[in-house]
Amino acid sequence: MNENTFVGNVTYIEGYRNTQSGDAELTFKIAVDNGYYDAKRRWISDKVSQKVVVYRTLADNLQATFTADPKNGVGMRLIVIGKFRDDSFTPKGQDYPVTRTKLVATVAGPDLSFATAAVTKVSKTTTERANDANREQLAAVAA
Repeated sequence: MNENTFVGNVTYIEGYRNTQSGDAELTFKIAVDNGYYDAKRRWISDKVSQKVVVYRTLADNLQATFTADPKNGVGMRLIVIGKFRDDSFTPKGQDYPVTRTKLVATVAGPDLSFATAAVTKVSKTTTERANDANREQLAAVAA
């Protein structure tokens, strides 16, 4: 498992959209401060900002969570788990690459050390129920 965990604050919500295949996609930035106290007891800030992308149901649920927040999610402390994906490219007409990475999240939720949450279970969509039925049929055939 090459999953990475970030615990930090949402600094910017880039957007919520549907991909060409119709899946929901939410993109935002999360900031993590890995600061420390030096020998003179001064705080040395070491901030890292990471672009995060979430898809499908997780994107829908996070968007609903952000919308319910007075600041639309900015400043919300999250725990995000996912895998890094290389998003680098070479601009047209240039001979140098632009290096970018994004974290494709598979799990995300509020850090309850700094907030409370009222959990609302989301019912499965028709597609999810059909996928579950297909899995059950395949498991029965394999057995």
